[in-house]
Amino acid sequence: MKIEPQKEGVSKEPAQSVSTTSTVVGIPVKRSLGPWRVLRNRNYALLFWGQLISSAGTQMQVVAVSWQVYLLTHSAIALGLIGLVQAIPRLIFSLVGGVFADVFDRRKLLLIIEIVLASTSAVLALCTIFHVINIAIIIVVVLIAASVSAFEFPTRQAIVPSLVRREEMIDALSLNMAMMQLTFIIGPTVGGFAIAWIGVANTYWFDVISYFVVIGSLLLMVVPRVPIEKRAQAGIGALVDGIKFLRAHPVILAVLSLDFFATFFGSPRALLPVYASQIMHIGPQGLGILIAATSIGAVALAPFTGLIGRITRQGLGVVIAIIVWGLCIMAFGLSPTPLWLGVLFLAGAGAADMVSMILRGLIIQLTTPDEFRGRISAVSAMFVIGGPMLGQFESGLVAGIFSPEFSVVSGGLACIIATLAIVALVPSLVRVRVK
Repeated sequence: MKIEPQKEGVSKEPAQSVSTTSTVVGIPVKRSLGPWRVLRNRNYALLFWGQLISSAGTQMQVVAVSWQVYLLTHSAIALGLIGLVQAIPRLIFSLVGGVFADVFDRRKLLLIIEIVLASTSAVLALCTIFHVINIAIIIVVVLIAASVSAFEFPTRQAIVPSLVRREEMIDALSLNMAMMQLTFIIGPTVGGFAIAWIGVANTYWFDVISYFVVIGSLLLMVVPRVPIEKRAQAGIGALVDGIKFLRAHPVILAVLSLDFFATFFGSPRALLPVYASQIMHIGPQGLGILIAATSIGAVALAPFTGLIGRITRQGLGVVIAIIVWGLCIMAFGLSPTPLWLGVLFLAGAGAADMVSMILRGLIIQLTTPDEFRGRISAVSAMFVIGGPMLGQFESGLVAGIFSPEFSVVSGGLACIIATLAIVALVPSLVRVRVK
């Protein structure tokens, strides 16, 4: 089965990177000499570096919140509850955020979002400094931040294709994935040491500062807008149009479902504080390393993103990658110690996830016209972000009833079973190709 990409909404901005001719998906296309060359596009580079620093700060905050919640409650269920609180608003508001991204100026919308998110981290820092912090305050602040983030993800995703040429999309997507995974390494690792050395409150302040970096980048950017005649109209009609587009492309829904179930069942993130404290006895520094481990594996694949982009059967590639993810998570649950072995299994899961993300991104972005990108990115956010956050609640609940080890191992197994079930329901998925 071949999915033919739409032609509308392709950026006409002149190429700013050195290119050559190669073969991708069986046809000759013009590609840059390496994914880093796409950074010669000024506006894309501003977004990339701003998001790199801001996202690293956000991951520092994630570690701080997890550690603080565990210190306050000593409960795996409470850690899972934080994931649930983050997931619910994203599931509720993501489609609305997608409509906003297709209706309003995306750059200005991101500016407002980043300012509000910086304020939520400042509230956590101040409450910690004045010793009034408690689980209720954390839940409220996390709920507000998650609601605002539901608008941030689809808006940021929708901007990227308008900043680079179509033939640079593989490089831009690969670099975006590498950047995201790099922040998952830098942020948690630095966050773990920051908590140990300067305390939770100052770790929150680092996040606040990082938001001002991306705000500065956005102020310097020029982002092309969707032409007025193609721009979505605010209201329920825009949502209906987005749903109709998704129904016309069922393979996109199948690919997103694969990722959702992989992270819903297979993500051990919520239980890592328990592993660090009770099972592996490695403290907050070790927690930061564990959280960063999956991203270490993903970033290790960065030099090979060009080869990943040449995979001709992207659907089959996603399926295999997710099965490998599940196997690695099961191995971590069975053998978390010593630390290097646990990191090795988590890194393997991260490498598999990197392959899945790149191929999934190609399928989605190259089949979606620009005027629909906000809404389709919002649906993607519901699956990609909602899955692991709901999964945190699921894994915390199972761990509370049985044990952390049982939760992780059974989650990896359930991930593999769900993947095989989706392939059985949509057999054409393994034959999907985009060009």
